[in-house]
Amino acid sequence: MLGPRSCGPVISFMFFGTLTFLLFFNPSRILPGTISVEIRHPFSEKPAPNPYNETKLALLIENRPQPHLTPLLLHFMSVVPPEWPFLFMGSNESIAHIQRSAPIRGYIDNGKLSVQLIPKGMLVDSQEHLSQTMTRVDFYQSLLPAEWLFIFQTDSIICANSAVSLNDWVEKGFSWVGASWGQDTKYGGNGGFNLRRISHLIKVLSHQNRNADDDPLEDWWLTDRLGHMPNAKMANGTEEMSFSVEKVPYPTPLGYHTGWSGNLLMAQVWGEQEQRDQIFEYCPEIKIMLPLVPKREAEGCYKDISDSFPWS
Repeated sequence: MLGPRSCGPVISFMFFGTLTFLLFFNPSRILPGTISVEIRHPFSEKPAPNPYNETKLALLIENRPQPHLTPLLLHFMSVVPPEWPFLFMGSNESIAHIQRSAPIRGYIDNGKLSVQLIPKGMLVDSQEHLSQTMTRVDFYQSLLPAEWLFIFQTDSIICANSAVSLNDWVEKGFSWVGASWGQDTKYGGNGGFNLRRISHLIKVLSHQNRNADDDPLEDWWLTDRLGHMPNAKMANGTEEMSFSVEKVPYPTPLGYHTGWSGNLLMAQVWGEQEQRDQIFEYCPEIKIMLPLVPKREAEGCYKDISDSFPWS
């Protein structure tokens, strides 16, 4: 006589069959009013990629808490292509000064701007001390892995109306490009608004040392040696005219450098009212740093330094 049949296998089949149906089908497509259940598998969150290019670096060194320091820095960060990180080296006073700005603090928080004290032993309180700092191989080694170094000073400006960007000059591959010292110069250019290649400078400074107080200032000294280095690529004075204007007029440069911490305006550029009006129309943001300009008339400011270059 057969005993009663067990219902266990039937119930198990019905349970697992229903579960399989729920896992592989969307019941809401078949039965109106039913609830769709989505099963998500665990995943590892990937960190966001770094938006900044470590081979590029924009650098401002300033130990004075100047009134226009913060707006000038913010302007450069808004015009230089977005993948460029910025480094501000300053004193306790100048760092505290810029950090009062909420936008500056925001750029520090998101990694766009790094701030650090000027390293001990690296002085910037005079033209000679700055030249000593800018001709030290360990200074450039501390900026690695950057290859393209854009240096700007508080008496310079980058023009938002420029049809070319800093990246266009990077693509040219020059070892050094700055404000032209003269149309006929073979190479060289002012270092106050300047794009330079770090690996080429390290190569020069690994074999040569500048004599403090005796040798020319850093931009003269470095470009003279880069100009004689095999495989270096130097912009001539004519090419540099469209990069930055200091003493050689050009209607639409990438930027301007007034020279010598704002204590000197070149008459070739600033001497005529028509020239000044054209500059203010093309690059009105240059007025950010105009408080540095002396009150004396521009016609009285003159100095032609190109004749002093042995390689001109």
